[in-house]
Amino acid sequence: MTVGFIKTTFTLLGLAGGSYIGVSSAMAANLTRTTRVRTNPEDTPDSVGLAYNDVSFTSRGGDARLSGWIIPPESGANSPEATARGTSCIVMLHGDNANRSDPKTGTLGIARALSRRGFGILMFDLRGRGDSPAAMSSSGYFERLDLQGASDYLVSRGADRSRIGVLGFSLGGAVALMAGSNPNNFGAVVSDSSFADYTLVLRNSMTGIKRPLTLWFPGMKFMARSIYGIDITDISPARAITRSDTPVLVIHGEDDEVIPVEHARLLGRAIGASFDEIETGEETVWIVPGAGHTGAFRTDPDAYIKRLIKFYEAHLGAPRKSHASQTDDPEITDNL
Repeated sequence: MTVGFIKTTFTLLGLAGGSYIGVSSAMAANLTRTTRVRTNPEDTPDSVGLAYNDVSFTSRGGDARLSGWIIPPESGANSPEATARGTSCIVMLHGDNANRSDPKTGTLGIARALSRRGFGILMFDLRGRGDSPAAMSSSGYFERLDLQGASDYLVSRGADRSRIGVLGFSLGGAVALMAGSNPNNFGAVVSDSSFADYTLVLRNSMTGIKRPLTLWFPGMKFMARSIYGIDITDISPARAITRSDTPVLVIHGEDDEVIPVEHARLLGRAIGASFDEIETGEETVWIVPGAGHTGAFRTDPDAYIKRLIKFYEAHLGAPRKSHASQTDDPEITDNL
């Protein structure tokens, strides 16, 4: 009877252990999955009157090939080939389950407005997304290398890293904050609708019927690192910017139901903004009333572009003399 009890106990422990490992592995694997959304052939820069070239480059380290567009300043270089040299450039970075032309966010409208002010633009698809060749996604962990590869690519074309800015949306915003924390990569970073810490996102998603999954959270972190090389605890834009001196502007919709606005406040505090500065929209954090997830530009396009131009001109240096001589641009909303 004792032997039988011991066998049963070990069998149950084995089943429990196997179940824990299995669920933990499945949860870790989910971090590497994304829905590929191909670029619509009609949603290219020329659809908004912009000249562009298709480009291809590798992430830093060379583990992923990336596809993108390079767009010259509208009144700057005559050819996209000459975009980088002597120009302030903005790298635009889409969110998860999206691509570089993301119509929901309005990236092409933003690109056109920035181009009219004299900025060069690089828009590209993150690994495994859009038209970039298949590569394992990682919830932002390895995507940092993609953005750093974009910086390296622009430098190879003659750009000055201190004049390269980033505009990232959602996951792209988180990647921008983390990659931008490394010195000498970028001159300024704007993050729109980013999370502050991925661990917080995961824990907050485990509510209701998913609440028991919190028991598997330690196992998921272990499996993510052991199997995929992803350190979940290191996917933390808030922690990254506390050790960075790169100028940062955080934008977030007050009505964001995907990434709650509290994440913007956490990022603001990490930057060093006071509570008053965060709530009044001074300098480092702009919370946009009535805007949902990545919806700030569509909610208030004129104010959005004004904020970007003011921030980038302050930290990247004045771009080439732009076609639009004033901040207001009546054509900004043409593509909304």
